[in-house]
Amino acid sequence: MTIPLERSRAVLWAGGLLVALNGDRRVPMEHRQAATQIARHFPTVEDVSSASHLRLFGRDEGMFENPRDCVNWREGCPGTPLTWATRLGWPSDDADDGIEDGSADNEADSGVEGLEAQLAAVDRAQDALARRRQRLAYLCRDAHPVLIVCFHVLGWDLEKVIEWTNRLQFDNNTKNVAHLLVEGRGDEINERLRQLTHENPVKWRPLD
Repeated sequence: MTIPLERSRAVLWAGGLLVALNGDRRVPMEHRQAATQIARHFPTVEDVSSASHLRLFGRDEGMFENPRDCVNWREGCPGTPLTWATRLGWPSDDADDGIEDGSADNEADSGVEGLEAQLAAVDRAQDALARRRQRLAYLCRDAHPVLIVCFHVLGWDLEKVIEWTNRLQFDNNTKNVAHLLVEGRGDEINERLRQLTHENPVKWRPLD
């Protein structure tokens, strides 16, 4: 039979586990997001403390033990305890790009472990950059529909579209398509596309 101490420790550890899952990149994104959603409504350390004053029906013992009386429960907690002050960010590929968090610097300072940590950080950064470059290309295409037609006429695949959209090719190779769209210079993009279609004539293909 579960006693109040065990019940409190299980709830407190479960809260810590949800916090740990939120920031663990090894866990599938859908599981991290589920843990974050659950954590928003899960009993906190303060909730367990308040619930320790409740009594089980027909028993003299309490439903929970007050956390302050659960000796060393923090030592076995899988993650940072879940409290009222806990603010978990929503996990996502964009937010979790692994570029600026410094996690690799904290994992190891030197040696093979340091190399492995830095390699993992570089891989995360490269994956993040690839995602953001693709997102930028999609946003440019949606903001300037002429791009959709021209890309189709030119017969470019997604890789070529992403490369061309992100390339620094305007204003002495200091700006890309997105820069010009932000500055309201869509006509200059159209002129560059006109040159491309003139230099690379292709047989017209109907839109799918």
